[in-house]
Amino acid sequence: MKKRFKVKNIRTRMTLGFSVIIGLFILFSIYNFFSIYKTNEAMRDIMDHQLQLLILDEEITTNMAQREGYLRAYLLYGDTGMKNKFTDSLEETIALENKLLEINKEEAKEIIDKKIAWGTLTDQVFEAYDSGNEQEAHQIMSTEVLPLSEEIMEEFQEASDKREEIIQAEGQKIIDNGNTTFYISLIVVGLILIFGIASAVLTSRSITKPIKSLMNRMNLVAKGDLSGDLLKIESADEVAQLTTATNEMVLQNRNLLTKISNVSETVSSEGEELTSAAHEVKMGSDQIAITMQELATGSETQANSASDLAAIMVNFTEKVAEANEKGQTIQEYSNKVLEMTNEGRNLMEGSQRQMGSIDFLVKDAVQNVQGLDEQSQEISKLVSVIQEIADQTNLLALNAAIEAARAGEHGKGFAVVADEVRKLAEQVSVSVTDITGIVTAIQNEASKIAESLRGGYEEVEQGTKQIQTTGTTLNEIGESVTKMVQDITAVSGNLTEIVENTQEMNSAIEEIASVSEEAAAGVEEIAASTEQTSSSMDEVAATSVQLAKAAEELDGLVKQFKL
Repeated sequence: MKKRFKVKNIRTRMTLGFSVIIGLFILFSIYNFFSIYKTNEAMRDIMDHQLQLLILDEEITTNMAQREGYLRAYLLYGDTGMKNKFTDSLEETIALENKLLEINKEEAKEIIDKKIAWGTLTDQVFEAYDSGNEQEAHQIMSTEVLPLSEEIMEEFQEASDKREEIIQAEGQKIIDNGNTTFYISLIVVGLILIFGIASAVLTSRSITKPIKSLMNRMNLVAKGDLSGDLLKIESADEVAQLTTATNEMVLQNRNLLTKISNVSETVSSEGEELTSAAHEVKMGSDQIAITMQELATGSETQANSASDLAAIMVNFTEKVAEANEKGQTIQEYSNKVLEMTNEGRNLMEGSQRQMGSIDFLVKDAVQNVQGLDEQSQEISKLVSVIQEIADQTNLLALNAAIEAARAGEHGKGFAVVADEVRKLAEQVSVSVTDITGIVTAIQNEASKIAESLRGGYEEVEQGTKQIQTTGTTLNEIGESVTKMVQDITAVSGNLTEIVENTQEMNSAIEEIASVSEEAAAGVEEIAASTEQTSSSMDEVAATSVQLAKAAEELDGLVKQFKL
């Protein structure tokens, strides 16, 4: 179902109606304007163009006929006056021809050219006649001038007839346009009248009908009748808003009176209960007065206890503040330990790198000593070859080598043996002995160095492992110290919060003490007020009786309305 269009206010409705009427009037005015403009243009074309051309055609034709008559009279009678009149009319002819060319040059040019040729032929007639050749003049007149004259005048006559037809056609168009404008004007005026009357009737009806309904409803409301159905709303204008407000007023009054009736019945029924309750409240007030005295005593005791608790909380706050200061001191020392642990960790990392370098150097030295031992063995082989050559001196060289090995640094006997060897082995024995001693010493020292380096390498490896273990331990210590610092920081923060909370508790306890004192005073005042309440309840009981009577009267008034 299509939603019906509703105008939201009366002003819009009336404006809409008048706007349609004004719109029709404007359209009608525009149509009349263009119709009149078109008629004026047609009349202007007739007056300024067609009619003037018609008049000029007639005047030129008349002028040409007169001049032709002057020419014939001159040829017949030889009257120079006719020639003079012919010549004098030339200026009028030229003026008419120029005017015709100005108005209608395209159509008039050809006929004007013929007329100029006709004028040239007339000049030839005059020349032939004046020279005594009358026969030639008559011949030119009859064979050339008169046929051309008839042709020109026929063309002018045709143009005149054409102008008359055009004028008649334009006139008929103007008459038809006027008739059309007349009938359209009648139709538009009729539509404007019909729409205006219909708009006025509908608008007045849409306003008066709901207003009459409102008047009837308000008369019923004035008489106390609120039982009717709500008014229907069929528009969205100010009358509809007034109808909506009236419906809301009726509903609100109906609900209000219903509530008043219910309340009056409730007040009437509960008046007696209020009277009995007042007596019970009076008895309770007496009991409350006794209880308030006991509460006052308890409030004083509570105030004293709160004062003692405040003193205890002050001491507790001081202890917590002292613990907080100790915690901050521990936190500072823990931070220092953490810094030293980090420094030790860095040093251990440097030691690990240094031990790695030492391990590499010792391993390289062991390899070099092993190479030296191998070279000394090769030398020993060469010495054995030399010993085979010096068989006789081998024993002495061996004894010298043994003595030298036993003596070590104290090689005193080596010199005695060496002397004997020199004597027995000469230069070869000396060389063999020296080489053997040197090789043996090198081998011994190389073995010692190799063993020492191997032991040092093992010690380096063990030291490296210990340093790594120490580094791991320092890392674990650093982590533990870091966690300990975090825990100490949290504990310090908690102690700070405890200090703040204890200060707030101390303030709260002081407030409790003061409030307890005030409560004790307030309880005493309540006890006094309770006694006054007890006396006031007697007045409430008497007033409740009067309230019940008033409720009965109110219920009687409400029943006068028809709901």
